[in-house]
Amino acid sequence: MIDSHHTHNHDQHGHHHHHQAQSQSTKQLKRVIILSLAFMVIEAVGGYYTNSLALVSDSVHLFTDVIALGLSFFAFYLSTQPATDVRTFGFYRLEILAAFINGIVLVLLSCAIAWGAWIRYQNPVEIKAVEMFWISTAGLIFNLFGAWILIHGDHKNLNMRGALFHILGDALGSAGAMIAAALVYFFSWNKADPLVSVAIAIIIIASSFRLILDTAYVILEGTPHHLNTESIRKSISSISLVREVHDLHVWSITSGMVSLSVHVVAEPGSRHKILCNIRDMLKDKFSIEHVTIQIEDESLKAQEPHI
Repeated sequence: MIDSHHTHNHDQHGHHHHHQAQSQSTKQLKRVIILSLAFMVIEAVGGYYTNSLALVSDSVHLFTDVIALGLSFFAFYLSTQPATDVRTFGFYRLEILAAFINGIVLVLLSCAIAWGAWIRYQNPVEIKAVEMFWISTAGLIFNLFGAWILIHGDHKNLNMRGALFHILGDALGSAGAMIAAALVYFFSWNKADPLVSVAIAIIIIASSFRLILDTAYVILEGTPHHLNTESIRKSISSISLVREVHDLHVWSITSGMVSLSVHVVAEPGSRHKILCNIRDMLKDKFSIEHVTIQIEDESLKAQEPHI
C-alpha cells in the first residue's frame, strides 16, 4: 500500500526546485554557447593563418565545448517536457546520456589532436608567433569570462559541471598557446606548438574520464555517492513496529534527483503510521523525497522474488 497523497506533494516540490535551477542554467548556457561559437571561429581561422596547431587544437576544444553546451541545453529543454505514460520518468535521464556521449566524443577528438601533434613534431613548420600570442590571450580572457558566468550556476548538476570543466580546460589551453607563442617568438623553438597541443589533449582526456565514469554510474543505477544504503536500512528498521526491511533500492534519475523504493514487513494494523514515520525520517535524515514504500506482512514476503 502506498500513500499516494503524500508522494504527490513532495514530488511537485522537488521538481519545482529542479526547474528553477534549470531556467537559470539555461540562460547562462545560452550566453556561453554564443560566446564560444564566436571565439571558436576566431581561433580556427587564427590557427590556420598563424600555422599554429595549439590554436587549432584549442578551437577544436572550443568546438567540443559548443557541442557539450548544446547537449546540456537540449537536455535541459527535454527535461522540462512532461512525463508520459511511456516515459514515466520524463526525459531526465537524457541529460545523463548526453553527458556520457559527450565524454566519449571528447576522448576521441583528443586522440586525433595528439596524432596531429606527433606528425607536426617530426616536421616543424613556420609559425606567426606574435599573432598567435594575441589570439590566445584573447582566448584566455574570453574563457575566464565564460567560467565566471557558469560558476554562478548550479554546481550539483553534472551537465553544468561538465560545461564548467570544459571552459576551464579551454582557459588552460589558451594559456598553453600563449606560452608556446612566446617560446616560438623568443627562442624560435617551433616544437613548443605541437607539445602544447598534446598537453591540451591530455587535459581534455583527464576531465572527460571523470565525466564518463560519473555518468556511467548513474546509468548503471548506482547508489548516489553521498548516501549509504546500509545506514538507510538501519534507520528504517529502527522505526517502531517495523519487523524487517528488504528489496531496498536507492538510485538517481539524473544528477540531484534521488529515488528510493523499499519493502517493509510490519506489525499488523499500523500501516499508515509506519508509512508516515518512514517517509518523514527519509526526508529529514537523508533528504530523499521521491519514495515508494510497500508495507506487507510475513506471508507476502515468502512469495517474492528478490532483487
